[in-house]
Amino acid sequence: MSMLGPLQLSGDLAGLVRCYLERQQDTHCDLYRYLLTLAPDTRITFSDWWAWLERVQQRYPQRPVGLELGQLMQPEFVGVLGYLLLACDTLADALQGFERYQRLLHDGDRASAQLQDGLLCLRWSNEYGPSSRLSDEVLVVGMLSFIRRMTGQQQLAPQRVHFTFAAPVTGAVEHEQACGCPVRFSQPATAIYFRPQDLALPVSQQDAGLRQLLEQQAQALLAVLPQSGEFVQRLREALLVALQTGQPASAFVARRLHLSERTLFRRLAEQGLTFRHVLTQIRMQLAQQYLREGRLTHSEIALLLGYSEHSAFCRAFRSACGETPGRWLASRR
Repeated sequence: MSMLGPLQLSGDLAGLVRCYLERQQDTHCDLYRYLLTLAPDTRITFSDWWAWLERVQQRYPQRPVGLELGQLMQPEFVGVLGYLLLACDTLADALQGFERYQRLLHDGDRASAQLQDGLLCLRWSNEYGPSSRLSDEVLVVGMLSFIRRMTGQQQLAPQRVHFTFAAPVTGAVEHEQACGCPVRFSQPATAIYFRPQDLALPVSQQDAGLRQLLEQQAQALLAVLPQSGEFVQRLREALLVALQTGQPASAFVARRLHLSERTLFRRLAEQGLTFRHVLTQIRMQLAQQYLREGRLTHSEIALLLGYSEHSAFCRAFRSACGETPGRWLASRR
């Protein structure tokens, strides 16, 4: 039995299943009505997700449901992770962002990117046992569909794709059409192989959800930093990049500003600021905003703000705000 079953993934994927049923004009079934009741910040188990996919496949036994669901993938179906990836500059940045923030989408096995035989391989570990065939199809084809929309390159195709499940009796034709490349089955791990030249493709798609997320981060910076001076403006921009890429550290910000860390600290001191104080204030501004909105779990907020784990975020929040995130939110309600 797979250890993935009780682990969790984003409930935003319910929107993907709803979208599929709507396209089939199948909105009167029990599954569709149930999916409508899920709150935006819901986390579901892999077992629930697998069961949803099986129920849809049973309704359409002659259709490649997993492949078709993957082809419908949109940023809103992976929540804030989708918007973070759209904030990247290139496909290489987006793949690194996915590697860093994938816990926003799912627990369990992690994807890692590494060079292999002259190609960049995005490979998922299988420490937690197998997922379902339908789920893996949605994952891989959804990833490729997202990348094509993100770069505006609808014909973009990887060099090859690996699946861990056995080849279907109908052969690989449908999978190769969906992926746009040769597909191998019964492999040790699920993987997508990209050509190095594709990694430089710019991210071109804009999205209202992305603008909202970036606006929240910008407003948090405005509330913390003074309003004047070229250095402060450049610092603001560097901190935005640091937050979006999950690297809110003084060394990263100093490099973005083409300064040494010592010079960065001195310039901040001239403004009456310290890096630690600025970063803490920005994190708390954003944490309170995300808590009020109620869309993200505490663990997701912790990851977005660059904390190593949920407990570290709670300790920092209590130290800065005098109470835990849960108590703070309850008192505001």
